[in-house]
Amino acid sequence: MIRNVFANLGNIYKLRFSSFMPISSRTYRLKCKDSDNCFFVKMSNIYSQEKYRFLYEQGINNIIYPLRNNKGSFVTKVNKDYYYISEFLPDYDFAGEIKAVGLIDELSLLHQNTYFKRQLSVDFSRRKMEELFEYLDYKFGMLETFVRTVESSPFDEYSILILKNYQYILDAKPVMGRLHRYIISAIKEKKSVSYAFIHNNPKTSHLLKVAGKQYLTSIEKAKMGVPALDLAKYYIENEYLNFDIKNIINEHLDKYDDEFYRNYFYFLVMLYYIKSLSVYKKDYVTTQNFVFSAHSLKKFMEMFGLKVEDKTM
Repeated sequence: MIRNVFANLGNIYKLRFSSFMPISSRTYRLKCKDSDNCFFVKMSNIYSQEKYRFLYEQGINNIIYPLRNNKGSFVTKVNKDYYYISEFLPDYDFAGEIKAVGLIDELSLLHQNTYFKRQLSVDFSRRKMEELFEYLDYKFGMLETFVRTVESSPFDEYSILILKNYQYILDAKPVMGRLHRYIISAIKEKKSVSYAFIHNNPKTSHLLKVAGKQYLTSIEKAKMGVPALDLAKYYIENEYLNFDIKNIINEHLDKYDDEFYRNYFYFLVMLYYIKSLSVYKKDYVTTQNFVFSAHSLKKFMEMFGLKVEDKTM
């Protein structure tokens, strides 16, 4: 079946493919029959067309654009699925720290070149934040119930680790509460903030270095939003690397000269760690997940000086 898809794509793009090699479940490398050229094919979605067209019309030049088909579209429908084709560019093996620094530079450039000011929506934004508050209230309650069952059951190696690290999660709760109230206050004031085209999936594997230039790839999840969302996901993806991620992120947050972006970034990072907590039963997997999330919260709060008793926000 996939051979038929590639044959149809070849007809649409006026290319003939001699072979293909899977890279992942959604991506392939195709070799051209008439030359030594190779092409990259990815299963995409209908919305990617508008995203690529928007960036192209804006003159954004740090994105790898797909080839246009015979109708001038970046994305092509074959049967019921959507695909795009681009020139295959090999991803050379750079140190993760180097790619991480390059990635945040390109994200910042993308944000700067697509930003616009907009007031926070009282109806939509506040409703979303209230839903998050209800979720967090439920999640912290569930964690408390879980810890109580651990305390009441026979002690073992799992009990000790869970009870020892629970304090870090408890420390996060009041900090997130203050951040949540700050954001709600900004929404009530209809604060004007910068929105931009955000990548929304900022991984170092989505940065290509070609002939001395850097390009972002894989924008299928991209959308218009507050840039702090990209920074939060960037931190979570790269906090394990050995580079000065704190100062790098602070430099980018400082460009906005507004504490809203910094507090929103703090809240999002902590939210993702709380969401990642999955407690099922007292076993190895649950304990490892619990300890990882607790230590990630502790590390993040210490790194950015978020204190339980802090009254500055």
